[in-house]
Amino acid sequence: MNSKTFTVQEEKAMQAAPSAPIDASKFVAYVTERRKKRILFRGEYLLILRSIDPVKCQSHVGQAMGNKNQYPDTLPYDYNRIILKRLPGDENSHYINASYVNSWLRERAYVVTQAMKNKSAIPEFWRMIWELGSNCIVMLTKVFDFMRVMCVQYWPVTTMQCESIEVETLEVKTYAHFVIRTLRLTKVDENEGQQTRIVKHFHFTEWELDSYPYISAFIEIRRRVRQFIEKNRTDAPIVVHCSNGGGRSGAFIALDANLELLKKTGQIDVFEYGKTLVNSRPHLIDSVEQYQFIYDALAEAVLCNVEPIAMWQLKERSSMYKSKKDRQLMEAQDARENKLLVMLTPTLRIGDCAGGHRLENRGKNRDVMIVPPDHARPYLQTLHGESKDYTYINAVEVDGFLRKSEFIVTEWPKTTTLHSFWTLVYDHACHTVINLSNQGNPKHYPILLHNKGVQSYGPFNIEVLCFQKYPSMTSHMIKMTKKVLSKLILLYFL
Repeated sequence: MNSKTFTVQEEKAMQAAPSAPIDASKFVAYVTERRKKRILFRGEYLLILRSIDPVKCQSHVGQAMGNKNQYPDTLPYDYNRIILKRLPGDENSHYINASYVNSWLRERAYVVTQAMKNKSAIPEFWRMIWELGSNCIVMLTKVFDFMRVMCVQYWPVTTMQCESIEVETLEVKTYAHFVIRTLRLTKVDENEGQQTRIVKHFHFTEWELDSYPYISAFIEIRRRVRQFIEKNRTDAPIVVHCSNGGGRSGAFIALDANLELLKKTGQIDVFEYGKTLVNSRPHLIDSVEQYQFIYDALAEAVLCNVEPIAMWQLKERSSMYKSKKDRQLMEAQDARENKLLVMLTPTLRIGDCAGGHRLENRGKNRDVMIVPPDHARPYLQTLHGESKDYTYINAVEVDGFLRKSEFIVTEWPKTTTLHSFWTLVYDHACHTVINLSNQGNPKHYPILLHNKGVQSYGPFNIEVLCFQKYPSMTSHMIKMTKKVLSKLILLYFL
């Protein structure tokens, strides 16, 4: 890097790198300005790579351990590698592809390691966890991604024995973008007897290859990790790994370290911490895009600064808005939050919503300016109607807290798309339909469902089994039949 020739623009961008930490009050404006001139991110990135100390950052030991490295270009530096206790009869048992990384506030706050690609490496990993005394593991890769094994499943469904350490899964909590597991490690030692430890495993499952995750989800898993660490303080490091122990791990550590610095000093310093990362392990700052992602994640964390509230607090907060003044304050706060959401949400381009803008689909939208992005729309499978593209409906899949694509949101169908609506319900096995709108003019807003008997909607017969009317809603229980197949769907009109 030191011998590389830079363009004039790159040289100017490097001169614009920050010379001091940035106050939180100025950080968002700083990031916003750099988004307009992205070469400024590149300038910082090039300077970070230039800071790598070639004398300090040597990997002689790692180079001699070829079969223990899944990625030959990502080897731990000799000066800060993890050194395990040697096992009798195995002279290489001291080596594992893992590195200590300092945070802003503490030395050796993290350990970054590679994923295991074969089962024989699993005992070595758990031996490292035990020797470090770590009670927190952060995993930033899937087990499989695009038909490739990214990491073997090194934790059990129930229990597994890894040489002298037994690993037991006590609890699994699954959310839309991550899974949190509670594991118990048990080791029997001749001198110390049986010892037991509890380890939390935070598995971020929604980081696809060659892309970046939702920042809000990334911030949320970091919040949960930090919440656990605060309640279960230990001097042991947080163990972080992706596939190669590179860019994803670096992004998580940069987010956590800078948010801890922000909490203590009110400042953020991505640039200087980037130098710490690249001098701690190869590829922790992997690309300009990843470096900008770190900035974007920190900017969103600074802007939102949202902490979840307990149910009892929500009830208490709701009861506060009884007076006109309190309601006005609440409305002003809602307006600010809505403005913030709009600012943080990327603008969809026509190309992102190509399916809804195709000539044969334009008439299927109530408003051609409100069409779903292709990456989030549910595709229909049942052949219906006469359109060339029977897969399209103006609808989007929406993640819940516990499950991806937990909801489907769609517009009130037009007369010409009513069959598509019921096809959506059938093809995506929707068991509950909630309508939050009054029917209005039946000419423009066709009746979705009759109150009794059987009626046909395209390739489906719908029979109303039960109809109930309440003060503020109605409910239908229906049987939906396609040829000889039938499904029972509870349909609510609120």
